[in-house]
Amino acid sequence: MKVLLTTLNARYIHSSLALRYLEKYCQSERHKISDQYEIVLEEYTINDQIDKITAAIYKTGADIVGFSCYIWNIIEILEIADRLKKVKPGIIIILGGPEVSYDAPELLERYPFIDYIIRGEGEEPFKQLLTNQRDSFTNGRNNLTNYQDKLEEIPGLVYRDENNRVRVNENRYPLSDLEDVPRPYRSGDLQKLSDKIIYYETSRGCPFNCSYCLSSTTSGVRYFPLERVKEDLRFFIENNVRLVKFVDRTFNANKMRALEIFKFLVENRKNTCFHFEIAADLFDEEMIEYLAKVPAGLFRFEIGVQSTNPDTIRAIERKMNFEKVAENVRRLREAGNIHLHLDLIAGLPEEDYSSFKESFDDVYSLSPQILQLGFLKLLKGSKIREQAQQYNYRYTSIPPYEMLENGFLSYEEVIKLKGIEDILEKYHNSGAFRKSLSFILHKFYGSPFQFFADLVDYFEAEKLDRISHSRKALYDILYEFYSRELDSETNVFTQFLKFDLLLNNRGAKLPYWADSIDIPLFKEKCYRFLKNEKNIEEFLPGFKGMSVRKILSRVAFAAFTINVLSNNFEDIKEKQTVVLFDYVTGKAYNITGKI
Repeated sequence: MKVLLTTLNARYIHSSLALRYLEKYCQSERHKISDQYEIVLEEYTINDQIDKITAAIYKTGADIVGFSCYIWNIIEILEIADRLKKVKPGIIIILGGPEVSYDAPELLERYPFIDYIIRGEGEEPFKQLLTNQRDSFTNGRNNLTNYQDKLEEIPGLVYRDENNRVRVNENRYPLSDLEDVPRPYRSGDLQKLSDKIIYYETSRGCPFNCSYCLSSTTSGVRYFPLERVKEDLRFFIENNVRLVKFVDRTFNANKMRALEIFKFLVENRKNTCFHFEIAADLFDEEMIEYLAKVPAGLFRFEIGVQSTNPDTIRAIERKMNFEKVAENVRRLREAGNIHLHLDLIAGLPEEDYSSFKESFDDVYSLSPQILQLGFLKLLKGSKIREQAQQYNYRYTSIPPYEMLENGFLSYEEVIKLKGIEDILEKYHNSGAFRKSLSFILHKFYGSPFQFFADLVDYFEAEKLDRISHSRKALYDILYEFYSRELDSETNVFTQFLKFDLLLNNRGAKLPYWADSIDIPLFKEKCYRFLKNEKNIEEFLPGFKGMSVRKILSRVAFAAFTINVLSNNFEDIKEKQTVVLFDYVTGKAYNITGKI
């Protein structure tokens, strides 16, 4: 029989770690199921058409289909499963994953096309289901009385008995020995995933119990053996995996273990980048000093701040010392070698619009490369969902169960925050407006939140929020906003905006608001600059030995009326400055006097 393991990822570059665990668990020597089963794995995305996904699954000839279900794909999966059952009534549909683990009986009652649901960790229950029901599945006698006693032996399984009544087996305790779980990736897997993110875990569980998170439903942290982890990471590095994203809920919960893994990755580094979810307040002096010296571009840290309101932190049962977070983030930001991604959640208890503004400004002041503004989702199984009535939550009835309003934030205020999220993505998180935004905030705004709120109002007033915009158009819009709403004297601002445009858009033509400064024989001077080996050695060592023509395809020169590379906005003087833009490294250099 053919077993298809599948899911719908949120984006093409994503991949499913859960499916690979199931596949390898059932194929391992210790847990190997009957040779009567052929297990295959296919992944789709929520952007694919349901008709095409259904057809593709049907064409595999699978007798059993196991779907991995999450808030972003459950609606599509249910539709696909319903269609498959209608065109192939004998097919066995098995669902698993967090989105079906907490109301499995209701789902089986509502949707007759679902045969089984596995709650919680699925490796062992899935293997037991295929093993115990082998004869039933093979002979097309699914759910007959003869096989009922075997179903009752499988913890975590939800199914229908011979009388079509829904049965719920006792919960399965999480696997205590993670060494028993086979490695999820082999060389063939990495070849198929060469253009995707590789997800990986060194532990399961979380030491914290935040009420909005499903990790709070399990206690304690279980770790994979450290030597096995190192072998896996070396495997990724040697196979030139582009990005490994750790899904450990708090990677640095165990400081010494985290530090040893960091050191291992530094010592064995090649071309792979590693992304971690960390708690910044758990970093001590030894860790900060070490991290400040790691090679640039090797690590990315995602830090969930969520809120800086003490009442909110208490209400969600979160443990966080924001003063310590801020101190450590500032030190890491000053080192400049680790990409920092900080998270906020709008809609948490005890956080009204004014309080969220303070949280936003607190986090923005830390200058993260990315500030993720998310909105609370009342996930099935989470404590916050049980408290919905207590905090007067109204949220969407269908996934992702996102809050619409609560006792602290009105729907109108949530709409405004949605607008700020959009503008934040366009202007801050894109990284394409750093100088111009810094200048605006320094000169006109004590509150970054207020700036983004004002820009939202401008977009709405000009009906700009109704259409999509190219990157170039966003520069034009910011110029118009500045000249109309902030200062009609735009000479200095346009220099910073022009700098951002040229730094982040190779080959960009100067728009109507940007001046073109006339320097006699400018092109010839730029050519001579690149012919000078000392200049290449000083500014462009990576281009050594390359012809001037090739270098010109990777760099640009531009003149400005001020020193746009200065961060001193207090004393801006007119001074003609020539800048060299290196599009390979993304850096810019002041070469005034050398050209």
